[in-house]
Amino acid sequence: MIFDTYSLPAVFLIFITASFLLISWDWRLSITFISIQYVGVFFLVAVSWPIEIAVVKVISGWMAGAVLGLAMTNVPQDEWKESPLIASNVIFRILAASMAGLFAITAGASIVRLFPEVSTSQAYAGIIMIALGLLHLGLTTKPFRVILGLLTVLGGFEILYAAVESSILITGLLATVTLGLAAVGAYLLTAPTLEETS
Repeated sequence: MIFDTYSLPAVFLIFITASFLLISWDWRLSITFISIQYVGVFFLVAVSWPIEIAVVKVISGWMAGAVLGLAMTNVPQDEWKESPLIASNVIFRILAASMAGLFAITAGASIVRLFPEVSTSQAYAGIIMIALGLLHLGLTTKPFRVILGLLTVLGGFEILYAAVESSILITGLLATVTLGLAAVGAYLLTAPTLEETS
């Protein structure tokens, strides 16, 4: 398959974007990173699925990013403005992301042994996304960041699940969950401003 040649660069792309999601303090950059991350998800899902079905992943991810971006433009600047991370915090997050990458390398071989349908690059990328998404969830309480962490975890699950199951119904279901997470995040972001206006 043509997508096998792009699977290893997609793993690096996913690791870089998921790591930058941990470090980024600007919501615009975070939406850009999550959108690029879904391109990597597309390439890794396309290893196992036909391109017509795999493209659903990138479209649902981009739509989720668009929904979150529109919600963030309606939030007052004082509420979403985050202070830049201090150097020690950035170093900690980089080290944590590196440890998650090392964990993915060691655990990826176990996943491949348990599920021979999963390729090595899919195992690495799926575990990287799940580990970094859970790390993201553990380091934040802000709704926007929580939704980004959940989308990252779900993207990792989708990569691993795509190698095992190729059902069109499950594809639609996972796309609905992705868009539902974005809609919930948009509501949580805009709910305080809706209360003030009413």
